[in-house]
Amino acid sequence: MTRRAAPARRALLPVTAAAVAAGLLLSGCSSLGAGATGEPTSGGATGSVVDGVPEDLERYYTQTVVWEDCTFEVETDGARDDLQCADVDVPLDYAEPAGDSTTVVMSRLPARGDARGSLLLNPGGPGASGVDAMLHARHTVTRDVRAAYDVVGFDPRGVSRSAGIECLDDAELDAWRAEPMFDPQERPAEQIREEYEELGAACVQNSGELVARMDTVSAARDMDVLRAVLGDERTTYLGFSYGTHLGAVYADLFPERVGRFVLDGGVDPTLSDMEATADQAAGFEDNLRHWVRQCQDGIRGCVVAGVSVDEAMSRIQELVASVGRETVTASDGRRVTTTNAVEGILGPLYATTGYEALNTSLGAAFEGDFSALLAQSDATHGRDAEGRYTSNTTMAFTAVNCLDRPDVTVTAEQMARHQEELERVAPTFGPYLGYGDAACQGWPVEPAGLEEPLDAAGAAPVLVVGTTHDPATPYHWSEALVAQLDDARLLTYDGYGHTAYTAGNRCVQDAVDTYLLEGELPAEGTTCS
Repeated sequence: MTRRAAPARRALLPVTAAAVAAGLLLSGCSSLGAGATGEPTSGGATGSVVDGVPEDLERYYTQTVVWEDCTFEVETDGARDDLQCADVDVPLDYAEPAGDSTTVVMSRLPARGDARGSLLLNPGGPGASGVDAMLHARHTVTRDVRAAYDVVGFDPRGVSRSAGIECLDDAELDAWRAEPMFDPQERPAEQIREEYEELGAACVQNSGELVARMDTVSAARDMDVLRAVLGDERTTYLGFSYGTHLGAVYADLFPERVGRFVLDGGVDPTLSDMEATADQAAGFEDNLRHWVRQCQDGIRGCVVAGVSVDEAMSRIQELVASVGRETVTASDGRRVTTTNAVEGILGPLYATTGYEALNTSLGAAFEGDFSALLAQSDATHGRDAEGRYTSNTTMAFTAVNCLDRPDVTVTAEQMARHQEELERVAPTFGPYLGYGDAACQGWPVEPAGLEEPLDAAGAAPVLVVGTTHDPATPYHWSEALVAQLDDARLLTYDGYGHTAYTAGNRCVQDAVDTYLLEGELPAEGTTCS
């Protein structure tokens, strides 16, 4: 069985915002404008909190949740460690609310003072754990926001602690990731379809109907149940990367329940899988070239020093290609594939704070030791140093993407032409990122699809944050999302890396915090740098 990386519709790698967070950096931006909106409100799960809820869903909206101390330690700013967890029942299938249910797990960091309500948080993915994101709360939200809101992370249905789907055991997942890349000349589409058909069948066998109910629309409906059991009349929300898509879907489904929404690293829901993958491949290629320049300008012992940027890129391309021609093993004896090597390079490009680590990893790889690149690939898939997969992010990522895909047929010829485009726009990464459509064509669950357009007509204003050189959610995606939403404002961060609020830029943080705390949107055209 051969393999390629999971399909890349929403994000190439399911990396959380906390994972790319950096320390505070002082930077400037243009002035902020006024216009308070979306005042948070909270109360019990009665009256206005549940107004308009269908009768057959009331038992979910009015349930009482029990908060208990979480069973893992939380990293805050050193002042408190009182993270609380709770289970929430939601319908497995919203079309049949009287049928089976499933569980969504929340984690809550209570406000330092009188809470003005809850701030729901989604760190991205799909497949990333919002519960785990709370372990890094000080990197995900600022002190002022933590003081004002009960910050609530949650694992979407089928993810990690929320009845996370099970497909392969640790040894099987190791073996799956160690399969060599397919040869593009040997009908790869058929190979990938067969592989993902087998993989999906294992998921369904082990996890049942939930595999078919992990679509973003269902997850967004779960969010409204969370809103009600938290006692909030409106949802205040901070979503990163894929979390912007989840938030936009929620706003479209429940516009009257939208409070203050911040979507950082916008996803354009109108893009095809092929368009999204090409944009991302080009974005990571751009960020790798930026790494080369930064490395040569300021990283001690830069492994690509003394050559042109183009020559440095060629050396990295040859390094990755060499893994496909030879049998390469890491220090622990595991095989290293070109997919592992590519993921090992992509991971540090999510934030400029990863540039030093990338220099170290590539330096070792140029000397024949790919262990550090494999370790970065492991982190992408949630594998720890002991060989345990601590989350199901890889399988959840695939399940959600395949459920959300449009129900359209993409031919092998179209995929081959797309592969040529990928290699043209991204010579380093493009050869290894194609044929995602074939993977989902083999997935044994029918796509749920999405209702179009996503305009969230009637919702309170939404703040969208876009980074000009974001590799995973390119800037023009945020521009497109703003254009599609009925009432949205774009805040621009002129920089590199994936998402902006957690990148440490004070201008971005001030603008977002002003909206979350005061309801004042940044002025039209605000750019931070």
